[in-house]
Amino acid sequence: MNIKTLFPAPTKLIAAAAMAFTFVSCEQSDISPDANLSAQNVEEAHQKGVNKGSAIERTFMANLQPLNNSGVSGTATITVDANTLTVEVMASGLEPNLPHPQHIHGFMDDNRNSTCPTPADDTNGDGFVDLVEGLPSYGPVLLELYVPIDEFPEADAEGNIHYTRTFNLGEIEFEEEGEVIDYKDLKPLQNRAIVLHGLTVNGTYVPTMPVACGQIMPTNNGKGMAKGKK
Repeated sequence: MNIKTLFPAPTKLIAAAAMAFTFVSCEQSDISPDANLSAQNVEEAHQKGVNKGSAIERTFMANLQPLNNSGVSGTATITVDANTLTVEVMASGLEPNLPHPQHIHGFMDDNRNSTCPTPADDTNGDGFVDLVEGLPSYGPVLLELYVPIDEFPEADAEGNIHYTRTFNLGEIEFEEEGEVIDYKDLKPLQNRAIVLHGLTVNGTYVPTMPVACGQIMPTNNGKGMAKGKK
């Protein structure tokens, strides 16, 4: 089974389709995690260091919380340095020795805030919030967090994943994976979420079933930091 084909592609068409699932207006709960920053300050922070050769790097984190009573938890750290993006995911409670797809999700058309689904999003009443039911909350896939080449990480015998990879944004590293999303389409990262997948349901392993989710938040108030200054 090609797990990659089971997930929505990071296109504006898919993003628009995902938005059609929900009619919830943008309430206070939908505001970006760093909403205390003005829109102008956030945009300026993201613009710094986008061009190659910049010495500005920005760091973001996501606290991964369990979905569908999976028991999965962990953290994700994202560092943006010029046109490179490094993602580190540390998670536990996953099903051992099985691949667990993981992605950065978000809405490209209006950059509205990605959130993590709740049990109330189980529209078919089967007791699980599946991939499609979660789309109105976190949006389609923007960046697939592969292990090179074109594979998702596999949990170890104890159900842990420690994943690290650096992506060259807007470039093709491996033909099988295609072009990595450009930073202008991936930002603002504080409006995105990371979702981990893969759960056994009624005796069958469902690689698309969401098992953990975390909203991405800046760790330095959304501002770039010069290299060497921690």
